Amino acid sequence: MIFNVILGAGLALSILLSAHPASAIELEDRVQDALTTSPITVENTEDPIVTPMDIQLIRPFNYSSYNAYEKSFTLDPDNGEDADVWIQNNSTDTIYAKLTVGNLSPIDIPIKKGTQKTTRIGVIGTTNVKVYIYSSTGHKMDVNISARQF
Repeated sequence: MIFNVILGAGLALSILLSAHPASAIELEDRVQDALTTSPITVENTEDPIVTPMDIQLIRPFNYSSYNAYEKSFTLDPDNGEDADVWIQNNSTDTIYAKLTVGNLSPIDIPIKKGTQKTTRIGVIGTTNVKVYIYSSTGHKMDVNISARQF
Protein backbone atom coordinates (compact mmCIF):
# COMPACT_ATOMS: atom_id res chain seq x y z
CA MET A 1 0.00 0.00 0.00
CA ILE A 2 2.84 2.39 0.81
CA PHE A 3 4.23 1.57 -2.64
CA ASN A 4 0.95 2.75 -4.21
CA VAL A 5 1.10 6.03 -2.26
CA ILE A 6 4.72 6.63 -3.31
CA LEU A 7 3.90 5.71 -6.90
CA GLY A 8 0.90 8.05 -6.86
CA ALA A 9 2.94 10.91 -5.41
CA GLY A 10 5.66 10.39 -8.03
CA LEU A 11 3.09 10.32 -10.82
CA ALA A 12 1.40 13.45 -9.49
CA LEU A 13 4.77 15.22 -9.20
CA SER A 14 5.80 14.30 -12.74
CA ILE A 15 2.47 15.51 -14.12
CA LEU A 16 2.77 18.77 -12.23
CA LEU A 17 6.35 19.31 -13.38
CA SER A 18 5.56 18.63 -17.02
CA ALA A 19 2.41 20.76 -17.03
CA HIS A 20 3.60 23.92 -15.30
CA PRO A 21 7.08 25.19 -14.50
CA ALA A 22 6.97 26.56 -10.98
CA SER A 23 9.11 27.90 -8.18
CA ALA A 24 10.25 25.51 -5.42
CA ILE A 25 7.64 26.87 -2.99
CA GLU A 26 4.81 26.54 -5.52
CA LEU A 27 6.03 23.06 -6.39
CA GLU A 28 6.06 22.00 -2.73
CA ASP A 29 2.48 23.29 -2.30
CA ARG A 30 1.34 21.41 -5.42
CA VAL A 31 2.96 18.17 -4.29
CA GLN A 32 1.31 18.47 -0.86
CA ASP A 33 -2.07 19.11 -2.55
CA ALA A 34 -1.53 16.14 -4.87
CA LEU A 35 -0.75 13.85 -1.93
CA THR A 36 -3.93 14.82 -0.12
CA THR A 37 -6.36 15.11 -3.07
CA SER A 38 -4.93 12.82 -5.77
CA PRO A 39 -7.47 10.54 -7.50
CA ILE A 40 -4.81 7.81 -7.38
CA THR A 41 -5.62 6.13 -4.10
CA VAL A 42 -6.76 2.78 -2.81
CA GLU A 43 -8.28 4.11 0.39
CA ASN A 44 -11.32 5.64 -1.31
CA THR A 45 -13.47 2.53 -1.81
CA GLU A 46 -16.33 4.60 -3.24
CA ASP A 47 -14.11 5.60 -6.19
CA PRO A 48 -14.69 3.57 -9.38
CA ILE A 49 -11.43 4.82 -10.91
CA VAL A 50 -8.99 1.99 -11.47
CA THR A 51 -5.45 2.98 -10.48
CA PRO A 52 -2.46 1.93 -12.59
CA MET A 53 -1.42 -0.88 -10.23
CA ASP A 54 -4.89 -2.48 -10.13
CA ILE A 55 -5.99 -5.54 -12.08
CA GLN A 56 -9.27 -4.74 -13.83
CA LEU A 57 -11.68 -7.61 -13.27
CA ILE A 58 -14.66 -5.71 -14.72
CA ARG A 59 -13.74 -2.61 -16.69
CA PRO A 60 -15.88 0.41 -15.70
CA PHE A 61 -18.98 0.57 -17.87
CA ASN A 62 -22.70 1.31 -17.90
CA TYR A 63 -25.29 -1.48 -18.13
CA SER A 64 -28.84 -0.50 -19.06
CA SER A 65 -31.41 -3.26 -19.56
CA TYR A 66 -34.51 -4.99 -18.25
CA ASN A 67 -32.47 -8.21 -18.11
CA ALA A 68 -30.28 -9.18 -15.17
CA TYR A 69 -26.53 -8.59 -15.41
CA GLU A 70 -24.18 -11.51 -14.77
CA LYS A 71 -20.38 -11.63 -14.77
CA SER A 72 -17.86 -14.05 -13.29
CA PHE A 73 -14.14 -13.60 -12.70
CA THR A 74 -11.31 -15.27 -10.83
CA LEU A 75 -9.29 -13.72 -8.02
CA ASP A 76 -5.60 -14.62 -8.02
CA PRO A 77 -3.54 -13.95 -4.86
CA ASP A 78 -0.58 -12.94 -7.06
CA ASN A 79 -2.61 -9.91 -8.21
CA GLY A 80 -3.18 -8.43 -4.74
CA GLU A 81 -4.75 -9.09 -1.37
CA ASP A 82 -8.02 -7.20 -1.86
CA ALA A 83 -10.70 -6.79 -4.51
CA ASP A 84 -13.50 -4.23 -4.81
CA VAL A 85 -16.79 -4.58 -6.67
CA TRP A 86 -18.32 -1.12 -7.19
CA ILE A 87 -21.95 -0.68 -8.30
CA GLN A 88 -23.82 2.59 -8.81
CA ASN A 89 -27.60 2.50 -9.24
CA ASN A 90 -28.93 5.18 -11.63
CA SER A 91 -32.28 3.37 -11.96
CA THR A 92 -35.70 4.52 -10.80
CA ASP A 93 -35.92 1.89 -8.04
CA THR A 94 -33.81 -0.37 -5.83
CA ILE A 95 -31.68 -3.03 -7.48
CA TYR A 96 -30.01 -6.04 -5.88
CA ALA A 97 -26.53 -7.44 -6.37
CA LYS A 98 -26.08 -11.09 -5.52
CA LEU A 99 -22.39 -11.74 -4.89
CA THR A 100 -21.09 -15.31 -4.68
CA VAL A 101 -17.49 -15.83 -3.56
CA GLY A 102 -16.16 -19.35 -4.02
CA ASN A 103 -18.42 -21.95 -2.40
CA LEU A 104 -19.86 -19.53 0.16
CA SER A 105 -23.57 -18.75 0.19
CA PRO A 106 -24.40 -15.73 -1.99
CA ILE A 107 -25.11 -12.43 -0.29
CA ASP A 108 -27.82 -10.05 -1.50
CA ILE A 109 -26.82 -6.41 -1.47
CA PRO A 110 -29.68 -3.92 -1.93
CA ILE A 111 -28.66 -0.70 -3.68
CA LYS A 112 -31.24 2.07 -3.48
CA LYS A 113 -31.83 4.35 -6.45
CA GLY A 114 -29.25 7.11 -6.78
CA THR A 115 -26.74 5.40 -4.49
CA GLN A 116 -23.60 3.33 -4.87
CA LYS A 117 -21.99 0.51 -2.93
CA THR A 118 -18.53 -0.97 -2.84
CA THR A 119 -17.99 -4.50 -1.60
CA ARG A 120 -14.45 -5.43 -0.60
CA ILE A 121 -13.35 -9.05 -0.87
CA GLY A 122 -10.24 -10.34 0.88
CA VAL A 123 -8.22 -12.59 -1.42
CA ILE A 124 -6.98 -15.72 0.35
CA GLY A 125 -6.44 -18.08 -2.58
CA THR A 126 -7.53 -18.48 -6.18
CA THR A 127 -11.28 -17.92 -5.94
CA ASN A 128 -14.14 -17.64 -8.41
CA VAL A 129 -16.53 -14.73 -7.94
CA LYS A 130 -19.94 -14.29 -9.53
CA VAL A 131 -21.78 -10.95 -9.70
CA TYR A 132 -25.49 -11.07 -10.50
CA ILE A 133 -27.47 -7.80 -10.56
CA TYR A 134 -31.24 -7.79 -10.88
CA SER A 135 -34.42 -5.84 -10.29
CA SER A 136 -37.12 -7.37 -8.13
CA THR A 137 -39.81 -5.15 -9.70
CA GLY A 138 -38.93 -5.64 -13.37
CA HIS A 139 -38.00 -1.99 -13.93
CA LYS A 140 -35.25 -1.07 -16.40
CA MET A 141 -31.89 -1.08 -14.67
CA ASP A 142 -29.32 1.62 -15.29
CA VAL A 143 -26.13 0.58 -13.52
CA ASN A 144 -22.46 1.58 -13.53
CA ILE A 145 -20.18 -1.24 -12.47
CA SER A 146 -16.49 -1.98 -12.10
CA ALA A 147 -14.32 -4.43 -10.22
CA ARG A 148 -10.63 -4.36 -9.44
CA GLN A 149 -8.04 -6.35 -7.54
CA PHE A 150 -5.13 -4.64 -5.82
